[in-house]
Amino acid sequence: MSGDITRSNLLPIGKEAHLLNTLRTQKSNELALIDEKMLKDQQVVVACDLAIGKLEKSLTKAREMHRVYQDHSANIKNTLRTLSFSSTRTVVQPDAPEPCKELSTLLGHEIPDREKKLRSESVELAVFCDKLDITIGNLEEDLRCTYHTRAIALETLNASKNHRADIQGLVDNIQSCFRAIKKVPTEVWAEIFRLRVEEDDRQFLSEDLPERRSTVLTLSHVCQPWRRVAMGIPELWRTAHWRSGANGNIKPDMIAFMREKSNEGPFTVVTNHGQLFPSSLPSTHDVLTMSQSLQEYTLHLLVERAEEKMAPPMYQPIFFSPSALKVQVQAAEPLRSTFLYRNLVSSFSNTKKLTFINFFPALAFNEPFRQLTYLKIDTVTDQKQYNLGQLLVESLEELHLAHNKSSNLPSLGHAISLPNLKKLGITPLEHVLLGQLRFSALTDLTISYPRIDDEMDTAPWIKSVGAVLGDVTVLRLDWTNAPRVNSTFATELQSPVSATVPTIDMLSVLRKLQPYATHLEEVEFSDGYLHGIELSGFLDEVLEVSAAIFKRITIARCIGISRTDCERLSQQVEKLRIFDTFHQA
Repeated sequence: MSGDITRSNLLPIGKEAHLLNTLRTQKSNELALIDEKMLKDQQVVVACDLAIGKLEKSLTKAREMHRVYQDHSANIKNTLRTLSFSSTRTVVQPDAPEPCKELSTLLGHEIPDREKKLRSESVELAVFCDKLDITIGNLEEDLRCTYHTRAIALETLNASKNHRADIQGLVDNIQSCFRAIKKVPTEVWAEIFRLRVEEDDRQFLSEDLPERRSTVLTLSHVCQPWRRVAMGIPELWRTAHWRSGANGNIKPDMIAFMREKSNEGPFTVVTNHGQLFPSSLPSTHDVLTMSQSLQEYTLHLLVERAEEKMAPPMYQPIFFSPSALKVQVQAAEPLRSTFLYRNLVSSFSNTKKLTFINFFPALAFNEPFRQLTYLKIDTVTDQKQYNLGQLLVESLEELHLAHNKSSNLPSLGHAISLPNLKKLGITPLEHVLLGQLRFSALTDLTISYPRIDDEMDTAPWIKSVGAVLGDVTVLRLDWTNAPRVNSTFATELQSPVSATVPTIDMLSVLRKLQPYATHLEEVEFSDGYLHGIELSGFLDEVLEVSAAIFKRITIARCIGISRTDCERLSQQVEKLRIFDTFHQA
């Protein structure tokens, strides 16, 4: 058994919790008994190791003594044989010389006495060696028994360890039912799910994956608690990915189900053009019925460069006009399609939010999207000039432009008034367009670092941007596309600015624009290098000159703000918000 035995992400309560606690106590007691037995077995093994050491030492000494005494006994026997041979030669003739008679007399008395003593010693040695043999046998037997005892104790100890591991696994499984992650509030799970779904949606669009199961469907099938959380968050069900092909992963009934779970709120259908027309969709009637019941949804079209003539006028899309339309060309070069643009205008004329990525109308049309409130045009490649004026209608409230080079900027043809525009997002390259645009309600400006910074010299565009800052209260500086450096900041580098260093930093831009922004209240820095000490010095300068402080400063995903900087900055603004920011790279 492994893992959480409850198979749930909620804490056990009531009778279930009482039962699990009882089982955990019971198994914990078993573990205590096993630990006690294992301790005894370990003590036995230690005692056996000590006994084995002593027995082996005694046995070695006994065997050495036994060898010595046996060698001594053999020497005595050799001496006895020599004496016995010598005693036969001690008798001399009567006519022998006197010294010979004296030697014969001396040896005649000494040799028998010596033989008697040696024979007696030989008998004693034999008895002692017999005793040593018995002792050696006893030592060997005790040593074998001790080895057996040790081996059995080790086997018992190993068996106890295995048994303990099994019991500990049961205890861990029961304990996992009460782990801290189950105490995570539903609101936190909801936020985790939301971030996961948003990230997967972003990857799905950026990587153009052909097949992917809906993330929210996956989350809702993990366990009942997660399913309840997922089902209770309408925002998770408001994006359906629909790709063309025989094995498309989203069916009309699934979109209808997701639309129902979204509580009739804003809904997004991400698709390529092939799924929008009866010629490639079997269940046209079902999807048409579903789409007509939607109150608000976004249609994200993914277009291939080779399919410029998508949607001929004779075909009508099965979706009614969405509130938000996003056209994204998945190609290295932008798409300039008269057919596509004419069809979009005629089929989705009531669209309020429009996003073009790598797509531009080939010709000027007198068929604008009359009800647009949001427009975003973005390109990651070079393109020829195009007419933007046809899309700049008076109803616009938010406009975002991002191009690569000033030579490829759109043309306006004449001055255009945007009386309702409140939010504007540009890069420094679009400053040439500001002279032909008239704003009377602009309060929120975003300046983004261009993807190519060859033309980032502030002299030409600061004045143009400053001219529209009169009533702006919120300024956002987004340096996501700025080149990164491995050192701390470009301002701290001793070497000249290179291709790996941003041409200009965010604080320098704010310094140059601040004199124009007389009503500025909020500033946001994101994804760039920002020197905390220099920012604090700038705020002191503003306070000294105008006797005013900013109401809010937001610093997101930047590098260069230390803890000390945070403490100092918090005293210089009314509200300071900092997240995902570091002191050094």
